[in-house]
Amino acid sequence: MATATTQPDGTPGQELVGTQPPPETMTWPDTPKFRGFFAPSRIEADVYDLEVEGRIPPELSGAFYRAAADTQYPPRFPNDTYINGDGMIHMVRFDNGHADLKTKYVRTQRFQLERKARQALFGAYRNPYTDDPSVAGIDDGNANTSIIWHAGKLLALKEAALPYELDPVTLETKGVYDFSGQIPGRTFTAHPKHDPRTGELVAFAYNASGRPDKQIHIYEISAEGKVTRAQSFEVPYSSMVHDWLVTREHFVFTITPMIIDEEWMKHDEQFCLWDPNRDAYAAIIPREEGVSGIKWFRSERVMEGHSLNAWTDGDTLVGDHFVTKSGWFSQFPKTTVGLLPEEPPFLERWTFDLTQGAAHWDDATDIYRSEQLLTSPGDMPRVDPRVLMEKNRHAWVGGMIHEEPMCEIGPMGPPLNAIIHRDDSTGQQTHWSAGEHAAPEEPVFVPKSAEADEGEGYLLTLVGRRDEMRHDMVILDALDIAAGPIATVKIPFRLRYGFHGTWVPASELAK
Repeated sequence: MATATTQPDGTPGQELVGTQPPPETMTWPDTPKFRGFFAPSRIEADVYDLEVEGRIPPELSGAFYRAAADTQYPPRFPNDTYINGDGMIHMVRFDNGHADLKTKYVRTQRFQLERKARQALFGAYRNPYTDDPSVAGIDDGNANTSIIWHAGKLLALKEAALPYELDPVTLETKGVYDFSGQIPGRTFTAHPKHDPRTGELVAFAYNASGRPDKQIHIYEISAEGKVTRAQSFEVPYSSMVHDWLVTREHFVFTITPMIIDEEWMKHDEQFCLWDPNRDAYAAIIPREEGVSGIKWFRSERVMEGHSLNAWTDGDTLVGDHFVTKSGWFSQFPKTTVGLLPEEPPFLERWTFDLTQGAAHWDDATDIYRSEQLLTSPGDMPRVDPRVLMEKNRHAWVGGMIHEEPMCEIGPMGPPLNAIIHRDDSTGQQTHWSAGEHAAPEEPVFVPKSAEADEGEGYLLTLVGRRDEMRHDMVILDALDIAAGPIATVKIPFRLRYGFHGTWVPASELAK
């Protein structure tokens, strides 16, 4: 069936094939992204005193928050990308050995308009040409990717829009948060970085105009929430820039060919596509000098996933992050050269010689040194946040270890089946497997105390128990994960698979 599209300004556009009319009944598409364990949950709930196996460490006092994509209404495109779901926040509050659960949707403008209409109004992911005419020109931000705590505020993030502020206790939505008018654009990264020394937040935005463009904007935000510096620079082409590397002295952006082409979006629902014929680059910006001191390097043709950590040592910059040799085909399968196989992401260390690099990408010839750090593919990396932007010893990642039980492929591709700990000083790695029919999600690190040494703490991770159609939260000793859970907090229903989370100690919540 062909459906007429609407230009972002409300005028008629071309036709896109593949949409469906408003359903007469609530029926989800019979696709892997919307059935079985991955069907939308849509449960807003309060569950007090969750069942616990083992003993929750008494020093765990605070709240774990996690953002997920939980689609409210059947999508306008049956094979809609999983990451287009509405933002659902999951909170587990720990207090004196007890754990309580709260789940709640973020009341974005998109969510409220669709709930009033009782159907999906926004179309394919970030493609305004596929929206219902009634919402032309309205931001489609769904606050579903990550959640942070800064300047006493809990913020739900999506790189396609500005943050939404939430009440940290009730999870009620307070509204769009643009840092009191200091962020002028329409977008904000889902992966800002906290400076543990100063409390500063550094962030960026791409496509800040709301349309594909070649500008990346960088913001430095004080511990009190004041934007102290804003600057921008131009990149070779508009591409998806999901994460970045930050050291105490530098910002590093990887510009890779997951391109965003507005003309493409006018006739196809897919937001971005892999173009293997384009070159890839890394841009390094000194934090003190700013964008005037930018240096460009050539990059392998990879897609950057999530960053672990980075640091500068004299004229050497080291960055650890996950990269894949292909685009993200589980979400965006179409490319400029037809369908291609998706390659798994691996943790790599890139080492740059800062005496090299060119002032413009056209002149870039130098390349970094690359080293694969783990033999197993994976994603969702973490370090102790107190050593971010400096050399870390300990790292934890979600892994796909072939020797351990593996779940069926889900809507995001092959699932994680283990948590891996890597000691950078020895190269030794250990892991904990989630077991049969189970998949752990991103780990979140919590130090045992503010004075504890690096790595002394706990890992919190949600685990999908697919055969039981529910979730657990597992608590591991971060330096001895192979010993298995210290405690398992049982959640009596299924949460929809989520993305990124954070920990806020009770002392911060009390403020």
